[in-house]
Amino acid sequence: MRAQRETEVGAARRTLLVAAPFVAGAVAVALAFTALHDALPSKVATHFTADGTATSFSSPGSALAKHCLIFVIEFVGLLVAAFSIKHRTGGQRSLVVFCWALASATAYGFIADLQASTQSSGSQATSLPLYQLAIAVGVGVAVAAIVWVLSRRRS
Repeated sequence: MRAQRETEVGAARRTLLVAAPFVAGAVAVALAFTALHDALPSKVATHFTADGTATSFSSPGSALAKHCLIFVIEFVGLLVAAFSIKHRTGGQRSLVVFCWALASATAYGFIADLQASTQSSGSQATSLPLYQLAIAVGVGVAVAAIVWVLSRRRS
C-alpha cells in the first residue's frame, strides 16, 4: 500500500511539474489578451507565413481559445514524455526545463501575435516580422537557463 501511495504522489508531482509552465503561459496570454482587448480588431491574425504576412484570421475570442488549446496540446505531449522517462532524476529535470522553455517561447509568440494585430484593422496588412521568432527562441533559452540554475539549487 505504501509503495502505491508513493507512486501516486510521484505521479501527481510529475504532472504538476509539467503542467505549471503551460498554465503560466496560458495565464500570461490571457492577461495580455485582457489588456489588449479594446485595441484588437474584429479579426485577429492567427497564422503567419515565413515572410511575416498574416494568412489566417479569427475573432479575438476564438484566437484566445486556439492559443490556449495549443498550450493544452503541448502539455499533453510532454506529460506522456514525463511518464515514459525511466530514470526520473536527470531526465525529469531536463524535461521540466524544456517545458518552461517551450511554454515561455510559445507565450511570447502569442503575445507578439496579439500585439501585431492591434497595429492593424484585421486586414491582410497585419504582419509579424521574422525576428519575433528569434526573440521567442531567445526568451525560451533564457527561461530554460534560469529554471536550470534554480533547479540545481533545489537539488
